Amino acid sequence: MVYRRESVIKLVGKLREYLTDLKPYSIMTVNEFKASKTERYAVERILFLIAECIIDILDHFLSAKHGVVSEGYEDIIDNAFENGVIGTTLYEKLQGLGGFRNVLAHGYLKIDSAETHSNMVKMTVIMDEVIARFEEIA
Repeated sequence: MVYRRESVIKLVGKLREYLTDLKPYSIMTVNEFKASKTERYAVERILFLIAECIIDILDHFLSAKHGVVSEGYEDIIDNAFENGVIGTTLYEKLQGLGGFRNVLAHGYLKIDSAETHSNMVKMTVIMDEVIARFEEIA
């Protein structure tokens, strides 16, 4: 695969946009979040888009720059750490993102509102670090 910096930069721009869209919801308490179906649906979609972007960027770096082909979403995150694309701190923060992405995409089980709220708060906190790392290695 050929590395396409312009594609990574576009995806980083989308991450910034999604973060801007997500932040207003992050002030909601868990109970407010659980009580508002419309907000939950919006947040679930934004979190899915964020997860897709992060995973796509990591997968692109791995395949284009390291020749690594991953078997699944969590494998992408593991391989990104093992190949130095992300460090220990960011790796620990991103663990579980692939599984959560699958729950959002496929609804394997009923989507847990408290877990979604927790992931929303987590993403608003870590996204600046994620974006900074992607810009650093782009």
